[in-house]
Amino acid sequence: MSHTPDQLSELTQRFTHLLEAAPCLGPIHDESAYQSALDTIEALLQSSGDAPEDPRHLLAELILRQTEAYEYRTHPVLSQWDQQDGAIALLKTLMRQHNLNQSDLPEIGSQGVVSEVLNGKRSLNLKQVKKLAERFGLEPEMFIDTGEKH
Repeated sequence: MSHTPDQLSELTQRFTHLLEAAPCLGPIHDESAYQSALDTIEALLQSSGDAPEDPRHLLAELILRQTEAYEYRTHPVLSQWDQQDGAIALLKTLMRQHNLNQSDLPEIGSQGVVSEVLNGKRSLNLKQVKKLAERFGLEPEMFIDTGEKH
C-alpha cells in the first residue's frame, strides 16, 4: 500500500501527538523513562484484564519492545540471553563474553563445583547468586531458576 505525501504528513502528525501523550512508545534513554514505561505496561495490562483482543494489550506490547531495547542497550549480556534459557545459560553467556573458564569463577567455588553447576547437577546457592550478581552488575534474580519455562 503506497501513501500519498498528504497521508504520510497526517500519519506523522498523528504519531507525533501520540508520542507526546505516551513518550514510552519512543526510544527509552534513561532509568526514569524505563521505570515509567514499566509502570505504564502494568497499568495497561491490569486495566484490560484477560481480554487479549483489547487494544491496551497491543499498546503494552509496543511499550514492552521499547523497554526490552533499553535493557539490551544497558545490559549487553541480555542481547545474547533469553530469560527462558535459565541461569545456567546466563552463566555460560557471561563466561563467553568475559572469556572466562571454570577456574575463573571463585564466586561459585572450585572448578569441580563450577562444573557441576554448569552441567545442571548442582544449583547456585544464595551466597553464590549474590556474588555473581555483584561481579557482573546484574540483578540476583537473573541467576535464580524458578523452574518456569515460558
